[in-house]
Amino acid sequence: MDHTKINLIVRLQHIDNRIESIMSLQKGLPEEISALEEDIAFTARQIEARKKIADDHQKLREKLNGTIFDCKEKIRSFKEKQTLARNNKEYDALSKQIEYEEKEIAQAEIQLQDISHTEHHALELQKKGRDLIAENRYDEISEEMMPDDVLQQQVEDLSEQVKLKKDELESIVIETSEEITQLRGRLSGQRSVVTQEAKRLLDKYDHLRSGSMQNVVVKLHRQACSGCNTRVPTNRHTLIVQGGFYVCESCGRIVVHERLFDEASSADLS
Repeated sequence: MDHTKINLIVRLQHIDNRIESIMSLQKGLPEEISALEEDIAFTARQIEARKKIADDHQKLREKLNGTIFDCKEKIRSFKEKQTLARNNKEYDALSKQIEYEEKEIAQAEIQLQDISHTEHHALELQKKGRDLIAENRYDEISEEMMPDDVLQQQVEDLSEQVKLKKDELESIVIETSEEITQLRGRLSGQRSVVTQEAKRLLDKYDHLRSGSMQNVVVKLHRQACSGCNTRVPTNRHTLIVQGGFYVCESCGRIVVHERLFDEASSADLS
C-alpha cells in the first residue's frame, strides 16, 4: 500500500484524539449531571408518594369523622322519637336503626384507629432512621426509614450540586467551543481527503470507531500494539518502521510507528 494513505488516516486519528482530549475536560460532567438528576427524580417520587398517602389519610379521616357525626345526629333523632313512640313495635324499629348507626360509628372508629396506627408506625420507622443516621449506619436504613425532612434536604442538596456542575460544564463548553469548532472543520476536511485517497481504510476506521473503540490507529510501543498490549510479530516491525502499518490480530487496531503521530502533530504547528 502507498504509505501516504496511512499517513492520511493517522492525521485523521490525530484530530479525533485532540477532539476527544478537549471533550475529556468535561470530566464526565454530563454523566454526573444525568446521575444526579435521576437521584433527584427518585427522591422526589418518594416525597410525592408520602404526600399522597398523607393526603389520602386526611381525606379519609375527614370522611369518617363526617360519618360519625352524621350517625350520632341520627341516633340523637331516633332517641327523641323513641320517647314519642306509640307502641313497642315502633320503639323496637327505632332501636334497630340506632343499633345500625352505632355499628357504623364503630366501623368508622376502627378505620380511624388503623390510620393512626399506620401513621404512628411510619413515624417510628423514621425515628429509627434518624437514630441510624446519627450513628452513621446508612447501610441499615430502608426507604421507609428516611425522615421526611432528610429527603427534602437531599433534594435541595442534589439540586444545588446539579446547578454547580451545569455551571462548570457550561464554562468548559464556552472555553473550548471555538477550538472544537475549528477541529471539527479540520476533521471534516481530512475525512474528505481520506475518502478520496483511502476509502477502504476509512471504512475500516469508521467501523471500529462505531463501537466503543475510539483509538483505532495506535502506536507501536515496546514491540506491541499500544491499544491492547498484544505483541506485534517481529517480521512486521520493519514494515511499521518504514511507514507501513499492521492490523492487530487481537483487537483489530491499526498499529503504526509513533513517528507518524509526531509528523501529524508537527503538521498542526506548521
